Amino acid sequence: MSFELTRREALAGLAAGTFLAGTGCASLPGQSAGICDAGTTLASEAEALLSLLPEVATYNGAEASLNGGPLARRSNDYSPAGEQALRDGTSASRERIAALNCSTDSSAGLQAAVCEAVLANAGRSADVSYGHINPFSYVNHLPYLVSQISGPHIDTPAVMTTQQSVRSPEAIDAWLEKLDGFEATFDGIIEKIRADESAGCHPPQALLTKVLPVLDSFIAGPAEQHPLIQALETGMSDAVIDRTMRENALRQATTALETKARPAYVRLRDQIADMLPRGQENSGIWAQPDGEALYAANILALGDTEQSADEIHQIGLDEVARISAEMETLLTAQELTQGSVGERMLALADDDRFLFDDSDAGRQELLDYLDTLVREAETRYPEFLPEEVVPQQPMLIRRVPVATQDSAPGGYYDSPSLDGTRPGTYWINLRDMSAVARFALPTLSYHEGVPGHHTQIAIASGLGEAPLIIRIASFNAYQEGWALYSERLMAELGAYEEDPFGDLGRLQDELFRAVRLVVDTGMHHLRWTRERAISYMQEVTGNPESTCVAEIERYMAWPGQALGYKLGQLRLIELREQMRAAQGEAFDLRAFNAVVLSQGAMPLGLVAERVAAAS
Repeated sequence: MSFELTRREALAGLAAGTFLAGTGCASLPGQSAGICDAGTTLASEAEALLSLLPEVATYNGAEASLNGGPLARRSNDYSPAGEQALRDGTSASRERIAALNCSTDSSAGLQAAVCEAVLANAGRSADVSYGHINPFSYVNHLPYLVSQISGPHIDTPAVMTTQQSVRSPEAIDAWLEKLDGFEATFDGIIEKIRADESAGCHPPQALLTKVLPVLDSFIAGPAEQHPLIQALETGMSDAVIDRTMRENALRQATTALETKARPAYVRLRDQIADMLPRGQENSGIWAQPDGEALYAANILALGDTEQSADEIHQIGLDEVARISAEMETLLTAQELTQGSVGERMLALADDDRFLFDDSDAGRQELLDYLDTLVREAETRYPEFLPEEVVPQQPMLIRRVPVATQDSAPGGYYDSPSLDGTRPGTYWINLRDMSAVARFALPTLSYHEGVPGHHTQIAIASGLGEAPLIIRIASFNAYQEGWALYSERLMAELGAYEEDPFGDLGRLQDELFRAVRLVVDTGMHHLRWTRERAISYMQEVTGNPESTCVAEIERYMAWPGQALGYKLGQLRLIELREQMRAAQGEAFDLRAFNAVVLSQGAMPLGLVAERVAAAS
């Protein structure tokens, strides 16, 4: 079953990117021939953009957010004026980068091209006024600012509890100032939601209903047990401060929580509850104003393809048939012949052989098993990467916090900070132990950890300095395509030779991604209902109903994002086979993987150019 989701992308999208030396390129007007100051321009554009997205800076550990810096002291401005400033700033930055006119065969030219692509994606649906864009997010254009899976009500506390440092007096002061600002921040959020409604955008009623429990969890409970207060207390344990300062900080935080933050969430909850009767019954973005245009823009940005929704839908159906046939063969070999593929996989997920106890001990056993899988995968680096490319960045494996697990995805990866002080983290959601069967965990770990997201990002972040825009950008089809490619790569390397059930788990996950092509285009283009999409997914994949509901509602909130996994994987496999055909017996799998990874995240068209050059 598929759980993966990188909160890196949902919040900020650390893609840790193209690290190239040199700046030679064509000249700008007024410059001497042969001079192109790409480095200075790209640095100044990053500074301008991050001033509009301070939480992106804080998430990634950008310099201006460190040690209580100015960007750590405030949340993003989600008000209509703030959204317009972000869109205007993104457009202006793109124009200035395009004006560099660097030679495309120079290193600086490649850097500029990647940076321009980042900003081009964010501007593809700029004429659609509702929702929120973010050039550093893999969701690209969120049609609904607040949903059950993302938005400032989830992302801002997540940054403050897991990414924002409180290790110094200055950092603590910045954290407290940010919390104290929740009142104004959420006033802006509510203003934006109302403006979006006035523009004709009415989020699906099914999603609005799921937002309420998320808000309730923030509002309810003793202040001292609130995740924000606990995170502050835990984070300050490493700070060089005296007891009085620590107690004062906790007291200020509790006051701000009770007088500013929680009342702000109550007002947002009232707004969402008021909107419920007006919520859309339809599940797809087509039902919103200019929804078809927004979906087409997201297909291009998130799927990295010019294929039509109809073509993508058919690719999904074809892949469902192929993968289901492979699973049929494996199931038959295990003498499992009764029922459909989905029914047999659902039965396997209920088999006690593959379940961990629904207890603290069972959850710890599962976490220990994940650690074993990742460490074993690390020993196989020499089989798929050249030694000089193998990353050294560590990775933690942690359970999704109980306070947020009900609305969180099943699994995701958080990137390391730019300054190297925070390692990458692979999160696993243990809210429903019946939904995390043992046979499904190897492929999830290969996707989120090694050789998937962690490997890709750790390689890029360990290769040196790069324009900050690139380092915090996201290319959905590249990143998720690589992670899905990694799942298949481990199978090709023999990881499942003695584990047929683990291989079934891998194929079930791949089937899940193929189904995504079908249901995403089904809802947003072919006008499927939510219920039809859930039924199709459960019938075909055999995933638990709770997983299918959460996934379908995720696609409703993030139109087009789920397309990047399979489309990206298929493109990478195609490029690999092109390189193999060109090189014949000289083909080296490690060399191909290095070509894909060694310069960081970028549009797949640029990856294709690099593969062609290496062939």
